[in-house]
Amino acid sequence: MEAAHQEMSQADFARAMGVSRAAVSQWKSKDILRDDAFTKPGKSGKIIYAVAIEQVRRNRDIGQSLGNGIATRTTVDDAAQVQPAAAPDPDPAPVQQPSLPMAEAAPAEQAVPEAPAASSTPAAPKPDTVEDQLKRAKLEEQLRRNRIQAADEALRQGMLMSADDAREQMTRIAGMMLQIFEGALPDFAAAMAAQFNVPQRDVLHLLRAEFKKVRKTAAMKERARADEVEKDVATSVELDA
Repeated sequence: MEAAHQEMSQADFARAMGVSRAAVSQWKSKDILRDDAFTKPGKSGKIIYAVAIEQVRRNRDIGQSLGNGIATRTTVDDAAQVQPAAAPDPDPAPVQQPSLPMAEAAPAEQAVPEAPAASSTPAAPKPDTVEDQLKRAKLEEQLRRNRIQAADEALRQGMLMSADDAREQMTRIAGMMLQIFEGALPDFAAAMAAQFNVPQRDVLHLLRAEFKKVRKTAAMKERARADEVEKDVATSVELDA
């Protein structure tokens, strides 16, 4: 009998579907498996495999099929693979050969039987069903959710920070350093005036003028460098998902 028309017990059907017997009982109670999937009224008797697997595919909740029931088999070919193998035929009784003289009993060379050639026909690829696509989409969604949760955890632990926050902090540090250098110019002018016996006011005026030139040149170079760099820059960060 072909797998599509096979009748089997509840335990065999559970093994064919890759679930427990309790799951099959739940399918019966939740009306996922209906009366026409059984050989007797009242959902009793054996299960008609072809009808039952179609009802499971059609009536099972999509959330269950993509959640803890993602490994449930829902194709006819899968059940065909779990059918028990047929018992091998018993070896035929040996035929007693008539006794031969010593010269004829020992042949010169025994013939070695050749091993049967392995079949080279490749197995047909399994079609990509809508259920397979939904399972892959569910897996990708779960992996993305794990990455988002790992990034949030790293952000809370201080391992990551917003790009806008980093840019603001760097700007604040750069401005503070400029203020420190510019505030130290009078001290530099006083030291130089005492060393070379020149007016402190003239030295301070010269230092401030040169400092403004250096700051303007540095700002122009940094602006040109920033324009050459792409705005959207992705940084690779290893997170424990």
